[in-house]
Amino acid sequence: MSVSVESKRLLIARAALGVFVRYGYRRTSMDLLAQAARMSRPAVYQHFKNKQEIFLAAATLVTEQITTAAREAGAGDQPAAERIYRVLAVKLNAFSDAAPAEFHADLFTEAADIAPDLVQCFEEDYRNVIEAALIDCAELDLLETVLPARDCAALLLDALKGITQTQHDVQAKRTRLLQLAELTVRGLTGTSQESSAC
Repeated sequence: MSVSVESKRLLIARAALGVFVRYGYRRTSMDLLAQAARMSRPAVYQHFKNKQEIFLAAATLVTEQITTAAREAGAGDQPAAERIYRVLAVKLNAFSDAAPAEFHADLFTEAADIAPDLVQCFEEDYRNVIEAALIDCAELDLLETVLPARDCAALLLDALKGITQTQHDVQAKRTRLLQLAELTVRGLTGTSQESSAC
């Protein structure tokens, strides 16, 4: 595959992402996708067989971007609550900024139907990033005693899903996420951590 073909596929996938987030999979048409990519419909079909292939490419792109950003957010020497907040906030921000909350739920339901392996891999990768961030926080001295890091990461990821899908505005969601991070740290250290993440 030549570089120009690969770059056009990437351009289409990037453009499609905004369309899928805005309209959901079912409401998105090939016309909308072509329009977003600033290409003709036949030109889009030269690179992708159908809407499902474009959806998979867009979903792969966004999951890789989110996981990479979360990994970067978990690195550093900030207090544990802030690090946990930052890792979780990457996903919150990715899904809260672009569309109403009800579309997020719809889009993930559709993604689970269309690309269950991709969604499962993304969830596992994200959980691994959270787990690594928890393990790297030296002040969480009760981690593994109170709760194994893997279970704690899974619990935080489940709580994040719930917060993301609420009807609250983005700032309220971020506040709740910070409270979740602080409660986690308190439960794993017995002390509260100060954070200025909001």
